[in-house]
Amino acid sequence: MKKILLIFLIVCTCFGLSFASGKKAGSTSVESQKLNVVFDGKSCDGMHLYKSYDSNFLSLKELAALFDARLDWQSVSGKVSMKLKNTSIDIFVNSKKVIFGKDKEKLNIPTLQIKKEVYVPVELVLSKKFSELLECEASFDSKARILVISSKSNISAVRYYTKENNTEIVIELDENLTYTIKKGKKSIIVAFQRGKIVKNSVVANNGAIKDIEYETVGREAVFTINLAQKPKFVKSKKNKTPLQLVINIEHSSPVDMSKPCEIVLPDTVSSAGKDISKNISKTEQTADEISRKSSAEPPVPDERIISNDSEIFDKPVPEEAENDSEALSKVKIVSVSENEIIDDSYTLEDDTSTFKDIAPSAEKSKNAKIIVLDAGHGGHDTGAIGPNGTKEKDLNLEIVLTLKKIFDNDKDYKVILTRDDDTFIPLVERTNIANKQKADLFISVHCNANFKRSVEGFEIYFLSENASDTEAISTEILENSVLALEDKSDKQKSVLQKMLWSMVVNEYINESSELCSFIICETSGRLKSPTRGIKQANFCVLRGSQMPAVLVECAYLSNYSEETKLQTKSFQSSIADSIYEGVKKYYARKTKQVSKK
Repeated sequence: MKKILLIFLIVCTCFGLSFASGKKAGSTSVESQKLNVVFDGKSCDGMHLYKSYDSNFLSLKELAALFDARLDWQSVSGKVSMKLKNTSIDIFVNSKKVIFGKDKEKLNIPTLQIKKEVYVPVELVLSKKFSELLECEASFDSKARILVISSKSNISAVRYYTKENNTEIVIELDENLTYTIKKGKKSIIVAFQRGKIVKNSVVANNGAIKDIEYETVGREAVFTINLAQKPKFVKSKKNKTPLQLVINIEHSSPVDMSKPCEIVLPDTVSSAGKDISKNISKTEQTADEISRKSSAEPPVPDERIISNDSEIFDKPVPEEAENDSEALSKVKIVSVSENEIIDDSYTLEDDTSTFKDIAPSAEKSKNAKIIVLDAGHGGHDTGAIGPNGTKEKDLNLEIVLTLKKIFDNDKDYKVILTRDDDTFIPLVERTNIANKQKADLFISVHCNANFKRSVEGFEIYFLSENASDTEAISTEILENSVLALEDKSDKQKSVLQKMLWSMVVNEYINESSELCSFIICETSGRLKSPTRGIKQANFCVLRGSQMPAVLVECAYLSNYSEETKLQTKSFQSSIADSIYEGVKKYYARKTKQVSKK
């Protein structure tokens, strides 16, 4: 009897173990959560983070839709090919094997197939081979569920500066690139060989140029400067320190610097990201369809314009030079669309035979305006902190230092900083610095924050006893919370300053408001962020200023995509350029008003 019971127990135990293990193997599942994806500074909806066996996975369909790729399924071999950018990534289902182009790699975690869905570990996107093949860089924060992807670029910023008689366009390079420059139909076209840049545009409408559009086309970064008026002449040069191409467009008609730009953003310009869920159904495509799509004939070069880094030709190379291999080796043919014609009404001079060092800072005029730039927060006061851990105090300082470099090259302005390193300075001392220096303007630079991650955009403030709306009240509380970190003597000074401010505020309130209007007009075409307007609030840092004073909230650090943009040199430069151009036009208006009296 004992033997029968023992055998029965053994059989039941084995059956139970078999049943348990079968249940585990047959019930592979994934838990999904929303993934916050920022691709080239733009939020992308529709991505999820999937968890299985304590590992993080991405849906292959969602990943393909994000990169506008096509999936070629081969059920027999258990292989899925993600085809994009004339290459492919071959992923093997329930395997660690992956082929990047022609390179075989092994992942640490195998891919999963559940029903008709394939899931790849996040490490695929973070791998070096993925980065090289797709020419991008990726970072992942599992705790905050943020995936940040940035396309590789060797051109860091596109900037323009307006004067009455000329517009200067500056293209900042990360490496020395050869380029061609030519005239188009109402445009100037610059193409950098081996150049890489994320497709975007800068809207100017400054009376001389409409906008600057740029993108990577094949192996070139192509810039199209659309003209608003026919220039007198155009001259380009390269600078070595920093490395940049400078294009100077001399105006045929003077530009009125005393009025703000009227920026009208075209429909194609938007700060919004994409919803990849709309593209998922398009990711599945056969190899035949892909090959047919990629077999389109390349554009035929137009030989009317031939240029290189040292000369510009309006006609092809003369016949007698055709057999001269040395002459031809210097010449690069540039493709031109049929609607682009040569405009002989102005001269285009390309002066790039040698690099030129940038001249030292301009000697200041006797009547130079004194501008005090204040990088908000600092030291033990970090300011706002982004979801990826970015500290506001660091961004504020970067933007202010960039802005100082611009003003330093203008003889009409002298800049003083409240801080040039990671130092804590009480709020009351910041305006005291401006008052002691008898400054003409005080500009405090900050980044905003909100409990709602979706809130984004640029806004600018001037001082008022009462905040203009509920969001202004929140920003006021946020910025004034620094007072809790100050000692008693600083707090007493702040109370006294508030009393004095109420006596002089009316003298500067109108001028501060006017300065705000000029700056915010400049941001519209540069930042591609929502403009949240001009607001008023009772900021302690602006109290007691005996000059026009404004507080700039560059973007929302609490927003996933804006945190990413704020870290880029391009966005920081655009903020700095907007403030600089706004200040110039503010003083142009004042000069014009004085001349009329």
